[in-house]
Amino acid sequence: MSGPARRAAERQAARRTTSARASSTRTSGSGAKGSSATAPSTKATTAKAAASAKAAVARRPSLTGRAVVLAGVLALVVFTLAVPTRELIAQRSEINALRAQNDTAQARVDALVVRQERLQDPAYVTSLIRERLHYVLPGEVGYVVLDPSEAPAPSSSKKAAAPVAWYGTLWKSVQTTDGAAGDDEKTVIPVRPNAPR
Repeated sequence: MSGPARRAAERQAARRTTSARASSTRTSGSGAKGSSATAPSTKATTAKAAASAKAAVARRPSLTGRAVVLAGVLALVVFTLAVPTRELIAQRSEINALRAQNDTAQARVDALVVRQERLQDPAYVTSLIRERLHYVLPGEVGYVVLDPSEAPAPSSSKKAAAPVAWYGTLWKSVQTTDGAAGDDEKTVIPVRPNAPR
């Protein structure tokens, strides 16, 4: 027997079993005298139908062709939809990142527009110039108060020797070079004490 014919036979056997049970409960509950003679044959029929239904279920394979085909189709659908679903998730995360970046840029643009509007006000520009550049208007006296923590510390190093004029340093290097060349003569150039330095 083929698969559909076997299943049809199993359904008919199951129907017979349920109808036999229903008729046996009706006949036993009626109380007729003739029911005792028919009851054993009905019970035997019911037991036989139940046994044949169990045997049919036991003979039926646990994995049918339809189940295999259904499992294959489901696997194909899952594998077919896996790549587009992954791409969709990646694109959505990229869209969310770009939206956040756009919101940040828009907030910066809004702040710059507000700053531009404030810079159009001459009073605000004047206050910035006074505050940052320490400019004063003609006739005013400007004072800058330094915070003691910001003031430069006095140097503890000893006072350096008096600076030598540039031409003295130059002449000393020329003399050093002449001495390295083997010339033992030392030429001294007189320097006036009131020469500008």
